[in-house]
Amino acid sequence: MKRILAYIVVSGTALLFGHFWIPLNLSVYAVDVRYIAFSSNRSGNYDIYMIDINGENLQNITNHPANDSAPTFSPDGQRMAYVSSRGGDWDIYVMNLRTKVSEQLTDHPGQDEGPAWSPDGRWIAFNSDRAGIDNIYKIAPSGANLQQLTHGDQKNITPSWSPDSQFIALRSSGVRLGSPSSISIIDADGGNLSRLKNQPSEHVYMPAWSPDGKRIAFSANLGGNVDIYTVNVDGSDLRRITRHTALDSSPAWHPDGHAFIFSSMWDQKFAIYRIDVAGTNRRRLTPHRTQDLHPTWVPTGFFSVFPLINSQSVLWGRLKQSVSD
Repeated sequence: MKRILAYIVVSGTALLFGHFWIPLNLSVYAVDVRYIAFSSNRSGNYDIYMIDINGENLQNITNHPANDSAPTFSPDGQRMAYVSSRGGDWDIYVMNLRTKVSEQLTDHPGQDEGPAWSPDGRWIAFNSDRAGIDNIYKIAPSGANLQQLTHGDQKNITPSWSPDSQFIALRSSGVRLGSPSSISIIDADGGNLSRLKNQPSEHVYMPAWSPDGKRIAFSANLGGNVDIYTVNVDGSDLRRITRHTALDSSPAWHPDGHAFIFSSMWDQKFAIYRIDVAGTNRRRLTPHRTQDLHPTWVPTGFFSVFPLINSQSVLWGRLKQSVSD
């Protein structure tokens, strides 16, 4: 009953303010996330788009002649960090989703990529080759207090925060193309870099921390094909999630931990898919006509500042579903 009442209140608020979904109690929606952001070249260059969990209600979030990719949201959904080439180099930008105005967060001739907003909202981690080799950095969303977290002769990329914002999982490898790679974990202040025990493969990619902090998802080639796996943070209990001849990568956990979204390549085209953590109910959400990459779940707070296409009908559909559940 509480869930139904919450939807009624929010639906009424959305009608009052005109095509805006304003959740009054974010805790109600902490795991009720049904929208996905991703980068796509469907308009010719890469921009950031959003769809619902059924692959419908496509919306363009960025619209720029340069390439925009790899979205990551602030926990309250009010801002979005992403990578863009609009300044001539690959740098990190932050968009105020209320005004749709973007500000450049990093400005360096090197390549700044892979942004990840910390769950406590205080930091954006990213990888950069500004020191000659890719390492992990973090910076405040205001652009202040840039810190280099990893050092040495290893290439460290694709940071993923633990849910308590105390640790970062990352991919470490040699600098040569095809060098063996591994998942490592580092303290949020840059201390205690350690390799995940019992590495399942010499080639792992794109670590993603589970919402409960107990497991890490990643892509790896363990059986002749790149699939998605999960493992405990101590390296035990390896589980295979996807089993497909396509290349599956970039897993992103649903906030309640029951499912993933990911990119899958078939016929040289990446599309967005969804699958349960048990490896069942694999479902394609976008067609294999363009390159759809870097999927991430959209926080519910996003809709308090960003207009949603057909928001009233979508909200009514959500209300009906909650009643039927």
